Amino acid sequence: MIIDTSAIVLKTFPYGETSLISRCFTKEKGKVSFIIKGAQSKKNLIAPYFQPLSFIHIIYNENGKRDLQIVSKVDFIKIWLKIPQSLKKMTLLQSMLEITDFSLEINDLHPGLFESLIEVIKYYENDNINSNLAFWFYESVVLSEMGFRINLEDNEPESRESGLSSLKEEKQCRYILQNIINKNFEKISYEKIPLREKKLISNYLYNQLCYHMEGFDRLKSFKVAKNILNDL
Repeated sequence: MIIDTSAIVLKTFPYGETSLISRCFTKEKGKVSFIIKGAQSKKNLIAPYFQPLSFIHIIYNENGKRDLQIVSKVDFIKIWLKIPQSLKKMTLLQSMLEITDFSLEINDLHPGLFESLIEVIKYYENDNINSNLAFWFYESVVLSEMGFRINLEDNEPESRESGLSSLKEEKQCRYILQNIINKNFEKISYEKIPLREKKLISNYLYNQLCYHMEGFDRLKSFKVAKNILNDL
């Protein structure tokens, strides 16, 4: 079966002397692993397409009996020009890729999450909104897509483990987070959010992810991202 889809490259690593294995988040098939034979040879120009964060259009012949699919054709959909100029943006986006890779099973479709990831990357590229707000938004989308939608209503049962109790009495934090979830970014001035409230929101989302997703606290890049988010 020929698959024709857009994709974001999540992770790529060497395989053998000249090949690469690349995990991609595709719109049509969810997370898919590819083997790119000879990609590291000097005459092969395909490797740049499979750098993490690349937004590509890919065609391959799906073989259900293979763990690694073989690429037939690949092209860039969009090349990010501004993002690589910011270490903070690159670090936060690398963490988002790792979160996505960790959250998804192979061939598990999440078109809503795919569209949200593209949307957030474009926020970073175009400086549409504050980088931290965009990161918090993506965390909330991941939770929702994995079946753990954040409910900030007063009647939600409190849980110390889930971290909800830390926001129960923080109406302003709940207001900010609800607007982030609803993408009402124009209602939020990040610079005017007190430091204490920024840390409460950041820690709340992190605790939610750790509470619902076993092993999340071991993600290496997120530990770096968390330090950036808390260095407010």
